[in-house]
Amino acid sequence: MPGKPAGNIDWAAVQSEIFSAAGPQSATESTFPRQHPAAQSGSHDQRMRSLSLSLPWRRPRSAVFTHDGYNINENAIDDSNDHYTNPEHRRHGTAGALKGMFRRASHSIKGMVHRRPSLLNEETIQEQSGTDSRPSTANSTWNKLRQATGFRHTRSVYGLDASYQAGLPYRPAQANVPIPALGDAPPYIPEHGGAAAKASAAMQNEFFARNRWLYKTTSEDGNDRESGIGIVLTGTSADFDVEAEAASKAAKISRLDFITALPTELAIQILAKLDAAGLAKLSTVSKAWSQVIRNQHIWRESFFREMGKTYATSGAVQPNTGLGIPKMVPSNDWKRAYQIKRELSQRWKEGKARPVYLSGHSDSVYCLQFDEHKIISGSRDKTIRIWDMRTFECCLIIGPPEVVHGNDLLLADDHLETHYAASSDDERIAVSRPDVTAFDIHHKASILCLQYDDEILVTGSSDATAIVYDIKDGYSPIRRLEHHSAAVLDLVFNDKYIVTCSKDTTICAWDRRTGVLLRQLRGHAGPVNAVQMRGNTIVSCSGDFLVKLWNIDTGKTIREFAGHTKGLACSQFSEDGRYIASAGNDKIIRIWDANTGECVHEMRAHENLVRSLHIDSVSGRLISGSYDTDIKVWDMATGLQLLDFPRWHASWVLSAKSDYRRIVSTGQAPKILIMDFGADIEGVEMLESSGPLSLRDSGFF
Repeated sequence: MPGKPAGNIDWAAVQSEIFSAAGPQSATESTFPRQHPAAQSGSHDQRMRSLSLSLPWRRPRSAVFTHDGYNINENAIDDSNDHYTNPEHRRHGTAGALKGMFRRASHSIKGMVHRRPSLLNEETIQEQSGTDSRPSTANSTWNKLRQATGFRHTRSVYGLDASYQAGLPYRPAQANVPIPALGDAPPYIPEHGGAAAKASAAMQNEFFARNRWLYKTTSEDGNDRESGIGIVLTGTSADFDVEAEAASKAAKISRLDFITALPTELAIQILAKLDAAGLAKLSTVSKAWSQVIRNQHIWRESFFREMGKTYATSGAVQPNTGLGIPKMVPSNDWKRAYQIKRELSQRWKEGKARPVYLSGHSDSVYCLQFDEHKIISGSRDKTIRIWDMRTFECCLIIGPPEVVHGNDLLLADDHLETHYAASSDDERIAVSRPDVTAFDIHHKASILCLQYDDEILVTGSSDATAIVYDIKDGYSPIRRLEHHSAAVLDLVFNDKYIVTCSKDTTICAWDRRTGVLLRQLRGHAGPVNAVQMRGNTIVSCSGDFLVKLWNIDTGKTIREFAGHTKGLACSQFSEDGRYIASAGNDKIIRIWDANTGECVHEMRAHENLVRSLHIDSVSGRLISGSYDTDIKVWDMATGLQLLDFPRWHASWVLSAKSDYRRIVSTGQAPKILIMDFGADIEGVEMLESSGPLSLRDSGFF
């Protein structure tokens, strides 16, 4: 709040000195000397007239608010109304009057210069005289408070003391003109009503408009300081230059290159938190940033964080496990691996796959399993064949002696090789002559199901038996599992159990190491067509329309999933055991919550029996194959169809499985279909886990 003007005068002391110098007079004489000209000298007369206009309490404040030429008080002191009895005195008085006029003007101008700023101050001018220079608003609280203070002198509407007015030959009329508010004092509003109030407001507004340069806005004046309305800039250009310089310095600080300022190790740790899109943008900031971002540690961390996410697995994808995360070696270009992975994902979304057909079996191919390096297939021709995924060559045939030593196994009647890979237009792109072998332990009927890992291969057959092979020993048989009374339709194993299901409506659990039958599960009323296992929990489906969940340790049913209206042909378990997918002759795929038994999604999938299902627990894709010859891809999370490959098979689809790059399927026709989504991506092989360049280099054959 601005302070008061410097040099305030103690007006009460000055007034007291003036009246004491005038001598003992009556109240009337001391306040109005012009009524008794004979008793006073001219010089005294002149001095009193000068002071009456110069001193603050002798000037009506209302004059400040009026227009030029407009006089509220027409009876104000005027030298032209003075009467002098002595002409000589008048002559000297005239000269004195001129000097007095100049002196009064100088005092008045000086008073205005010192008083005007204080008029607009938030503090009220404090006068020592104890009098109020303003008229009173009728019946106002201000008037009552003023009277309660007991001031001796009261001010008239003309700015003169009431004692002076009492000595006048006439009493001035009450002012009819409103006087605006000043300082903390309220405005004077006459008793005549609204017209005077409007005039007072108009006069005050006009005064503020004419003297806006004196007025500094405050929050008490009604301005909204929060919004910035009415804010007046009072600083100099130098002030603004200083502020601009400070802002410029702040901007320079905010643009500090922290990547180059920090130690390289810390910068790498910070940048490793970003995804590929963020890293690509930051690499364009400067050459220094681009150089830091080339560090393989940054891209490796980003790759694992983004590409290691899964839909339904017990943990993130680990490197070198055949799931699209390569082995961690110093020579890896992780940025390029990230780009390849993104491009591969885009091709999955667009359904861009290159088909390759493998020919060699002489009858329907019922089952298969594959990885990045090989495919193992089982057929109605009683043989097992191992194929090289990279070269598409058939490397080994395992079967009964009478089959594998047949004349037409390797060469056709036209003396062309029977094992070859062809494109979609039936053009041969790879030709092979596989090795053949026959063991004493072999299947005597169709190979209906199989599964392998790094150590063993287990096959199930229509001959009601299962055979365990040692992969590391050239696929030589280890033992035969015999107990079922009908065809072994499906099987699954882990590091502890081998589980088989049969057309005889039972499920058998075997010890993996010894081959001993541990338990036989009964509960289905029809053939058990499919079985899956996670931990000690088994899921099975049957021709009795039911999906069952079993505890392998107790042999008891945990839960039944009812909803299908016809016999079931296939079922799958997600890797983390949360979801079950089932399908069959009702042409509907159902996804179940294994914990609650609730049907999460129901998809009307195909136009004929759904023969095969496969859950990719990493991507959340569900692959279905049907007797309608179509292969479809579904989103497990939403139940929506993502892709459809109609009639890529010439007949029924019997089995279809997928990984991060391919869908491999078999059918009633003796061919294997490979749909490769990464075939046209340069460098896609770097996503593969470590392994031999070809199966023939592995030493197995």
